[in-house]
Amino acid sequence: MTETLFERYKEALRAGHVAVLRGRLEDAAVAYREAISITADRVVPRTALGSVQLRLGDPQGAVEAFDGALALDPEDDASLLGRAQALVVLRRTAEAALAYDDLAGIRATQARLPDAAEAARRALAIEPTDERRERHARLVGELRATASEPPPDPEAFVLAFEESAARGDAESAAAAALAAARAHRAQGRAAAAFDACLLGIGVRPGDVDLHLLLADLAVERGWTGQAGDAYRQLLRLADLDGDAAAADLVRRTAADRLPDDPRFAPD
Repeated sequence: MTETLFERYKEALRAGHVAVLRGRLEDAAVAYREAISITADRVVPRTALGSVQLRLGDPQGAVEAFDGALALDPEDDASLLGRAQALVVLRRTAEAALAYDDLAGIRATQARLPDAAEAARRALAIEPTDERRERHARLVGELRATASEPPPDPEAFVLAFEESAARGDAESAAAAALAAARAHRAQGRAAAAFDACLLGIGVRPGDVDLHLLLADLAVERGWTGQAGDAYRQLLRLADLDGDAAAADLVRRTAADRLPDDPRFAPD
């Protein structure tokens, strides 16, 4: 994706998120469709569109949007869950139970036992079978045996972001977006982490931690030119604010992440 297309994508995605926060779901759907039209290989706008379609009372449209997301990433948790929920609304119970079966299996392989057990419980409640009873009992038993802390849930942080943004608390919203981005990144969902950063920057444009993580993600995707420009912009902002600590952090991070870029070579 060229830088110009990426900027258009970012703006469309941001417009969709803002519209959702303001309750303008039709506008959000238009914005998410625009983001999809700009780039066909991103999961997040398709998942977001599916969620909006479900809230608009169009479960069939939601299923189609989630199917599009899953064609790109068959293990995307939000899309799997959204699709299962839409199938329930459509009263396609056999398919919904199978969708929750799939979700439970994927979550179990990711060592997300509490979430896997919940998905298995929903499948069992929709269409009880001996096999589902056994799976649910096994997952609950494993959960009790491990007694370990589950990994952070990115969606919980996104909800916290939405609540803080709705209150006008930009600082808390940005912190929640950063936590969501880090959780997505830890689970290997770079695109979702990228978009979570954009959410936070939308409400707090000068947040250094969000910009640093965004630049790091760009480096990991091989977009070193874009990352270098982002680091330079951050340095200018830190210098303008007179924030020597932030400027030093950006310089050290840039030098570490882009060792071949002469702009960040140690003096």
